[in-house]
Parts: sequence; structure tokens; C-alpha cells
Amino acid sequence: MTATAEVSDQQQSGSDQVRQAARGSALNIVGALVAAVVSFATVGIITNNYGQVGAGLFFSATAIFTLAANGARLGSESGLTYFVSRLRAGGEAGALPRLIRHAVGSTVVVSTLLAIVGFVSAPNLAAMLTSDAENSGAMTTMVRALAIGIPAFAASQALSGASRGFGTMRPSVMAGQIVRPLSQLALVLVAAFVVSAGLEGVAVAWSTAAYMALIPILVWMVLRLRRRQSGPSELSLMGYWRFTGPRAVTDMVSSTLERLDVLLVAYFLTEADAGLYGASARLILVGQMMMFATSQSMAPHLSANFLTGRLDEAKQVLHTVSGWNVTLLWPAFIGLAFGAGTVLQLFGSEFVEGSSIVVLLCIALIIIIGLGVGDTLLLMTGDSLASLINHIAALVIMVSTSALLLPKVGVIGAAWAWALSRIVIRGLAVLRVWQTSRIHAFGRPVVIAGCIALAAYVPTGFAMHTLVGNGVIAIALHAMTGLAIQAALVFRFRDDLDMDQLQNTLRRRPAKAAAVEQSTTPDPSEQTQKLRFGVEETNQ
Repeated sequence: MTATAEVSDQQQSGSDQVRQAARGSALNIVGALVAAVVSFATVGIITNNYGQVGAGLFFSATAIFTLAANGARLGSESGLTYFVSRLRAGGEAGALPRLIRHAVGSTVVVSTLLAIVGFVSAPNLAAMLTSDAENSGAMTTMVRALAIGIPAFAASQALSGASRGFGTMRPSVMAGQIVRPLSQLALVLVAAFVVSAGLEGVAVAWSTAAYMALIPILVWMVLRLRRRQSGPSELSLMGYWRFTGPRAVTDMVSSTLERLDVLLVAYFLTEADAGLYGASARLILVGQMMMFATSQSMAPHLSANFLTGRLDEAKQVLHTVSGWNVTLLWPAFIGLAFGAGTVLQLFGSEFVEGSSIVVLLCIALIIIIGLGVGDTLLLMTGDSLASLINHIAALVIMVSTSALLLPKVGVIGAAWAWALSRIVIRGLAVLRVWQTSRIHAFGRPVVIAGCIALAAYVPTGFAMHTLVGNGVIAIALHAMTGLAIQAALVFRFRDDLDMDQLQNTLRRRPAKAAAVEQSTTPDPSEQTQKLRFGVEETNQ
């Protein structure tokens, strides 16, 4: 093959990966939107029926549940995405069944032990987070009910990571973004309106939904592993644990970062303040889920490209999809920042005072999205130790900032602590990957997409909310005028943003898309086939 032909093949491979990442992102984004809308409705039911205090108790209990369940994964979600994709790219798919059984089995054992600990220690946890005996009793029951669901949630997360390593988003989207939130909504409706249960019944419904989400992803994985896996079946688990060991600790730290803000508000302030902050923070859930959706779709491609040394393909996927992220998500957060007070009224009039929290979180997320996928990119280079260090630094910042600000400025201090900690994680990850691989997300697509979003939505936001006033009409006019301007500018710069490729990808027939999903990367070169699993997968 000539040098020219080789370059052509590599460019085509990069384009194929962008198309597949785009389709995976589109599917994940649809799932994220469904999950966000359903979760918003579920939270609305809870806040409107149980008020700020009830919502604070529930958010605190679910924060403990999420912290324990995510920590119990032992790094398996990221680890399985990383290694499944690399084993397949390196022609060693025969080792997959043993790897997945080992990783998921370890997760189930640890999560079961954590569930037992949570069940026993529930009264002590409740005493720390409540101010009176009645609330403490309700919190104890909720923590115990949610503890039962920890093994199911942790196992489903691990299996979702493995499924993404096979180059498909469908199983994880179906289980985590369709079945679980819909089950939560249906069961919460039954608990709140059919049997008129209190918060304890809502917690039981939440926990039950975790098992309902486990079923489809478990069935898919069993059927997938029954297929004959070609390639060597020898497997040394030392390399897996060298990667996931730091990642397991990172999961604990990351889970703490994810939910500690609500617990800190409950500890330093009151249950009502925790309810206000928890409900306000839920408004940014859709954007967070969509960010996670696109990073998940890129992860297996980035991992395989780093393994095979195809840095140009990795850069192409990263720059293009990051530009699409800014195009899609910046308008959503700009619009939410302008209309925060109106949207919060859906949770109840007492939650409108949380609008300043929403505005601050939206600004932080705009910065975070502009920095790229950050920690996902860092992990796919194999540098799980650097990821751990970044998360520890962010946790220190969150705790210290919360302890300093919450007693002085109130609940808005938790938003500042959240924003600073997340920007630190993303920024440190970007710097580390640039240092080791000279790759970052700040390509021409991101710059152009960011300028378009700011030009289209910031002036129109000020204009509409000044002329019309705050309300649904102002939000609708802002969205329509901003979208019209953005669409015109995106069309003008469609080549720079590679929008034609996105459009063509989304128009492809499902049969063709399914054919693409069978492999996440082109066949590796002879040199990369010599790389052995467990030897060169980390960069610590």
C-alpha cells in the first residue's frame, strides 16, 4: 500500500469513527432527554407533595444511595469500557467472558457488603443529617429501603460500561435512561397517589426501579457473551486491576463529589435548604446527562485509537464531537439561566428562590462543556492515577469551600463549591492529556460553535426577558429567536462544524448503522497486535 493510500485509509477510518460516535451520541442524547424529562417529572411529584423539608430528606437519602452504589462499582464501568474495546481491537476477544464475569462479580460482592453496612448504620446517618426525631425516623427507613437497591444499581452500571466497550450504546441507554427512570416515575406515582405512602414508600419505589433496570442489561450481556468470541482466551487480571484500582478509588471520590453537596447543605444548614438546593440542582440534570452521553459514545473510539497510536483519528473524533456538544448544550444552559425562576415554579412556589443557584450552575457547565470531555479523555489514555489525583483535589476544594461559604452565605455556597470543584477536574484533565499526548478539544469546531451560541442566545435572552418579562412566553420567544439565528449561522459554518456528516449519519438506515456498530475500530496493525493485555494499558 502506498503512503497516499495509507493516509486515505486513516482519514476514512477517522470519519467512520466520527459517524459512529455521532450515532452513539444521538442515541445517548435521546435517552438522556427521555431520562431527564421523566426524572424532572418524578422530582416535581416529590417536591409538590412533600415540600422543601420532604424533598431535602429524600435528596439526602438518595445521595447516600448514589454514593455507596457508585463507589461499589470498583471502577468497573470505566474499566470494562476501556478493556473490552481494547481486547476487541487487539484481537483478544476470547478473554472477554472471563473479564466481564470477574469484574461484575467483584462489584456485586462489594456492593452487597456496602448495602448491609448502610442498612445497619442507617440510624447514625439519619441523626447526622436531620434536626428532629420525626425526620430522623423517616430518614432511617428511607436509607434502609434504598440500601437494598445498591447491588442492582452497581451491577447495572458495570454491565453498561462493558456493553459500551462492544461499540453500542443501546443496552446502556435502554437500561439506564429508559427503563430505570420510567420505572421510578411509575412506582413513585403508585406510592404517592395510589397507596398514599409517605417518603418511605417513595424510597422503596426508587430502590425497586434499580432491579427493573438491571434485567434488560443483564439479559443483553448474557446473550452477547454466548456468541463465540474469536481470539486468544488467556487473560491476566493484573493489568485490569492496575487500571481499575485507582479508578475504584476515583469512583468513590467521584461519587462523593456527585452527591456530597446535598449532604453538606443538610449538615451545615437544614433539611429545607437541602431540598431547595437539591431541586434547583436537578434542573441541570439534562445537560449533565447529555454531556455524559456524548463522552460515553466517544470513549471506546478514543481508547482504541490511543492503543493503536492513531492520534490523528482520536483528535478528529474529539474536535468534531466536542463542537457538536457546544452547538447543542450551550443554548440549553443559556436558556435555562435566563428562565430559571419560571422553571423552578414547577417544583412549587417555595423553590423559586433557588434561581440564583441555577444561574451559577449553568455558567459553570458552559465553561465545563467548552473544556471538552476532560476526565473521559484522560481515562481513555490509560492514566487512571492522574484522574484519581484530580478528583481528590476537587473533593478537597468542594469540602473546604462548602465549610467556608455555607455558614456565611447560605445555600448558594454549595453551588460555588460544586462549580469550582467541577472546573478543577475538567481543567486538570485537559492539562494532563495535553502534557502526555498533545491532544485537546479546543479545535476550530469548538471555537466557532461557542461564538455562534453566545451570539444567538445571549442578546436575545436579555431582549426577550426585558421586553416581555419573565415567564413561559419569554422563554419560548427566546428559544425561537435564538434557534433561528443559530440555525442560520450553523448553516453558514456547516463545513467547519462538519454538520453535513452529522446530518448524513443521522439519516442512515438502522441496518447500516447496526453494521457499523459491529466494530469500534479498524483492524489494528501488526505492531499493535503484539501488544499484550495487562502490559501496556496504563500510563501511570
